[in-house]
Amino acid sequence: MELTSRTHSADDYAAAQELCEAQGWTDGLPVIPATRERITAMLEAAKLAPGTQLAFIEDRQVRVTAEKVAINAVMAGCKPEYMPVVAAAIRAMGDKRFGYHGPATSTNGGAIFLLVNGPVARRLEINAGDNLFGPGFRANATIGRAIRLVMRNVMGNKPGELDKACLGHGGKYSYCIAEDEAGSPWPPFHTTRGFSPEQDAVTVFAALAPDQYYNQLSSTPEGLLATLCAQMRISSTTGWRAEYALVFAGEHQAVLRNAGWSREDVQRYVWENCRASAAELKRASMRGGELKPEDEGKFFPIVEQPQDLLVIAAGGKAGAQSCFIPGWAAKSLSLSVTVPV
Repeated sequence: MELTSRTHSADDYAAAQELCEAQGWTDGLPVIPATRERITAMLEAAKLAPGTQLAFIEDRQVRVTAEKVAINAVMAGCKPEYMPVVAAAIRAMGDKRFGYHGPATSTNGGAIFLLVNGPVARRLEINAGDNLFGPGFRANATIGRAIRLVMRNVMGNKPGELDKACLGHGGKYSYCIAEDEAGSPWPPFHTTRGFSPEQDAVTVFAALAPDQYYNQLSSTPEGLLATLCAQMRISSTTGWRAEYALVFAGEHQAVLRNAGWSREDVQRYVWENCRASAAELKRASMRGGELKPEDEGKFFPIVEQPQDLLVIAAGGKAGAQSCFIPGWAAKSLSLSVTVPV
């Protein structure tokens, strides 16, 4: 297999680390040296030729090839069998609907949230349970990290240069989970995008950090979702018409399952009940203009339509916590995209 990237030499592992750091190729953590053998193993696992174009980033005029993605997947610590998921995520990020340039460069600091569905998630042991967004799971950590290293090293998104995030968040290191399809009250998320449950798929979503909420008092969907709506009503993207991911963990899944609520029921309730008035938004300096009496009766739903709420089952079985994840910005700037693996 013929590779075309430049080669570098280092005397030992420590020297390789220092070389990568000096060249600006790392995210601040140690990396695995990308040897020819390791790169080739990545490409062979995904059945990709080195020159295969996975994405073209129009704003950068950058062609993202399988070889460059494989190099960064090696550096991130991926196993070769993870490469098909990484490659699929890069393809999704190149979709014009995703609008890569905005979330990659904005001061608002969006990260690339990955949701993996299908048998591949179980085969690769991508975590869908306890400590969902936390450390301890190689597949989650390295697949998500590979995406960020590709952004940095191929697409040029280095902090202070093209990456202008004012604050950022931990998801910019790695932001990858699987859905708990076995425990979910609903069909797998990717079936909402036209895939069958048996198909493998990855969803990319330009997202801010998870916002966790707690409700151990309610045994009804209405009570549970009232808490969610109260915390979502004035969040960082209210009124922007962004998408939101709603991630329900085990105890809250049980409440919704026992009541027979479908994914569509959840979407409809939140869309109808999670609204902020123009007056409330103006008082919070989240909407411009002079405060007028009629603003008290003018309401804005958190999203434009119920389908803009991405309802996902994932997280630990014990504990009355779930979370919502605001989209980076308006749908006109970035849409979540789901592609096959």
